[in-house]
This record gives sequence, structure tokens and C-alpha cells, in this order.
Amino acid sequence: VALKRMRVFESDAEAAQFKIRQKFCREALVWQHLKHPNVLPFIGIDPENFESLCIVSPWMENGTALSYLKLNGYNDVDIMLYGIGQGLAYLHSLEVIHGDLRGANILVDDDGNARIADFGLAVLTDMSTQTSSTYPGSVRWMAPELLYPASQGYDKFQRTRSSDVYSFACVCVELYTGLVPFSDIRYDATVALKVVAGERPGRPTWDDGPRKGRMPSALWTLVQSCWSQVCNQRPSVTTIIKYFKRDIVKGRC
Repeated sequence: VALKRMRVFESDAEAAQFKIRQKFCREALVWQHLKHPNVLPFIGIDPENFESLCIVSPWMENGTALSYLKLNGYNDVDIMLYGIGQGLAYLHSLEVIHGDLRGANILVDDDGNARIADFGLAVLTDMSTQTSSTYPGSVRWMAPELLYPASQGYDKFQRTRSSDVYSFACVCVELYTGLVPFSDIRYDATVALKVVAGERPGRPTWDDGPRKGRMPSALWTLVQSCWSQVCNQRPSVTTIIKYFKRDIVKGRC
């Protein structure tokens, strides 16, 4: 099994410790009800073996989706993306927004299936409108309205299904390239400015080796629609799943 330990330091202010515990409990509360072939199972909470609480989940020997593809080849990358889409569609059907979808938070089970993990930023849709002066998450996978809410007419930081869809598009590029989005840009702050201005990573291409070629046109079209600057113009995950079945994975699903 794998243990995710709640880390609270004595030097932390009381308010900071409270926020850490609150975040940990929220993650456990959301995660314990999730059961899907493309979501990492929740086993329980271990209150005894460490000074602080631990969330217990199965150990994924294959590691992350990124490490798995690098080791086993990229022939099944579309199947893996399809599985991630199915897992995300399941979350959204339960009114759960993941909030931090990226390659590092997608594990692979013994059968080669993608498993969405790390629900530390996950929220129920009726909890997602809280104001925040900080932007938790990973900048390179974040939608423009999260980086600069006023650009979409929001007066507060608000994760939505649409922001998850944007992150899914980033994951598509990440798994195809094996690199983080905007891998040629060093600073996250520079990436944030570019995203808010409407810039996106280029279409993945390869010039040598066994992966010579580029991202299929159907998938690239899908990625671009998921990246729309206007959040309500992005497709739903249900639409994404249909697109994969029809145009990308074809008969392999």
C-alpha cells in the first residue's frame, strides 16, 4: 500500500496547521466515496502508525503515466488518455472537480490502466466558489481564468469542470511529449502571463526515433477546443469521451 501523510510542523502558525488539517480531511471526505476503474482506490485512514494521520491507497508499481509510457513505449498513449477522460467524466458526474489534473497525479495499475490520484485540491461543485488570494495547483496546467479570474469576469478564484477540461488538454500534450507544458520556458510566472494572453503549447511533433510524426489531427483539434480562452466554449468531458471513441481510439476501446 501507499501512505499519504499529513505533515504539520510545530513551527507552523495555528491557522496554517488548521488549514492543513482541513485540506487533509476534505481530501479524505471526497476520495472515500469514489469508485471507478480509472480512479485510484481509497482504502482508508491510518491513525496509528505515525504521529499524524495517513491516507491509505494501493501501491501502484508502474508509477506515474509519464514514467510508464517512457518505459513501455507510447503505442497506447491514446488508450491511456481515454481512460483518464473516463475517470474525469466519472468525477464530474458526481459533482467533483479534481482541481490539479496533471501527469504526476495519474498513476498506472498492474493492468496498464490510468488511475487518477491526489485529491488534495478536489472540491465538490457547491464548495468551489470560495474566494482565495493564492492559486494552489500547478501553473502550467491551469486555465487562464484561474490565473487571472478577472479575465473571465470572475471576482474570485473558482475551479470548475471547464478548468479541469483545460488541464486535461495539457495532460494530452504532456503524455504525448513526455514533458511538462511549455517545457521550453523556465519560469512559471512567464507561462502564466502567456496563458492569460491566449498562448498555448505547440502541437507535439517528433523528428526522429520510433515516434516520428506528430499528434493526430483529430486529437489536436480536440486539445485546441479544450484550451479555449473562453471557459464556457470548452467541451464537456462527456463530449471528449465521445470524441475519443469516434475519432481517436476507434476500434481499440
